[in-house]
Amino acid sequence: MRGDVGQCGSRILAITDTVRSESIRSAAFEAYAAQSGGSVPEALTVVVQLTDHDGDTPPVLAVAPMIDGLSSRQRMFDCEGDVITMPSVREDEASASFSGTESERRGLVLQRWDLSAGQRTIAPVVDEAGNPIDLDEGQGVSDYVAIRVGNEYRFVSWGGDAFAVDPASGQGHHLFSLDAPTYGPDGYLATFQVSESGVYALKDRRADRVVTLSYRPWEGGQWRDIFTTGDLAWYLREGVVTGALDIQSFALRPGWDGGAQ
Repeated sequence: MRGDVGQCGSRILAITDTVRSESIRSAAFEAYAAQSGGSVPEALTVVVQLTDHDGDTPPVLAVAPMIDGLSSRQRMFDCEGDVITMPSVREDEASASFSGTESERRGLVLQRWDLSAGQRTIAPVVDEAGNPIDLDEGQGVSDYVAIRVGNEYRFVSWGGDAFAVDPASGQGHHLFSLDAPTYGPDGYLATFQVSESGVYALKDRRADRVVTLSYRPWEGGQWRDIFTTGDLAWYLREGVVTGALDIQSFALRPGWDGGAQ
């Protein structure tokens, strides 16, 4: 099973499609035919429940036509009751230039899955003036970590792009991006965690594997280094027997907010 995986209440759910997950094709198309009563598209996007079910095939909770150019690749859902809201990217193929796909317009959208109705809606994320928020070539929303702050869903992607979005209204804005190169001799590998006050980045410098924990408030501040250590270098570097290792994640002690001071 491949796709977006996250938690909604006590349930672990996956959002996949009938192309990648052939075992659910029959159940998905049956659910869509019962829902639409009309013609069935060639491929469907499907929400399935991975926990607490009988049999080999997970139950289908919602279905919708598969849309080319709509991508998310998430491991977290914003879930309220039976409604999942998931920031995603949608490419506008109509605006692509003759040179190819690199110049396509990419917009930030919200996929909203209503599990009680078994349906999906897609809405663009707009700024205060009501204009759609387009992502530049380097920005993304994949594999984010997120937290609810008031009415906003605030998240930072694996690439260090931070956004704030109101799931109810669809209004949002880009907050900042990580100001550290990811490639080259001075490049970093980075992983993130979030609190209500801001974002923590654990940066692993590729050249010498020196690790730095940094903090930045969601709004109105700059990155500030909390500590830097070379003690992990011996472990992360490529050795005679093992290849180079990467830090995949880190945890903050509950209640600790040292970076916000």
